Amino acid sequence: MQTAKTTSILPAPQEPERARPRRQSDDAFEALRQAILRCEIVPGALVSESDLATRFSLRRAATRVALERLSMIGLLRPLPRRGYVVKPITLRDVNDLFQVRAIIETGAVRLAAGRVDEAGLRRLDRIGTAGYRPGDRTSEAAFLHANSEFHIMVASASGNDRLVAMVAQVLAEMERLFHFGLSRRDRSREMQQEHQALIDALARGDADAAERMVREELSSSKAMVLDALISSESLLDISISHVESPGTAESRRTRSHP
Repeated sequence: MQTAKTTSILPAPQEPERARPRRQSDDAFEALRQAILRCEIVPGALVSESDLATRFSLRRAATRVALERLSMIGLLRPLPRRGYVVKPITLRDVNDLFQVRAIIETGAVRLAAGRVDEAGLRRLDRIGTAGYRPGDRTSEAAFLHANSEFHIMVASASGNDRLVAMVAQVLAEMERLFHFGLSRRDRSREMQQEHQALIDALARGDADAAERMVREELSSSKAMVLDALISSESLLDISISHVESPGTAESRRTRSHP
């Protein structure tokens, strides 16, 4: 008696799909993006493909693609036959971003007052004590990550997901401003005290005090960034040219060159 052969109707096992390998241009893009955000490549600087490839040990082709991507997201501006200029930090940037953050975050903390539970307050206590060493980019980056986590966590207590997303977005846009300011002044102790005062106001459910502390922190941080910007001669001319009207700029040139 013969035994019938059985044929499996299940599909043959397939190899798991491999993730797309990371390209060299991706690594170049991220390295240069981080260098710009951390002000290792200073705002307003004129840079070239060859110089950056050498400085960061990157392949020329990967650097070229990365520079094109960075110009597409607005961190670089191409200059024909000269290279690229790094987006400067302007007085308008500082004013606009701090104004937007004040509008968004004061509303968030008012909603959050009295709504942070004990576990959340303990976590805020822990995160709010972060500090940094001025000029140490790694230390500054770790501090800014903790600072963003602190403010996003406070916003999360508002219960409004869209508000949380807006706070996170403006903090990300301000990263370069803060790197520029932090590298020139140690505000660790001040910010720790500001964070603690905000935590206390949230714990008491005091919306007015919470809003006041956010405004005080933003005012001090804005002053830090403006002091750094104004003390940098290479950036002052760029910053002023971006906020002046064409007529005012022309008037300055006329007075300077009769």
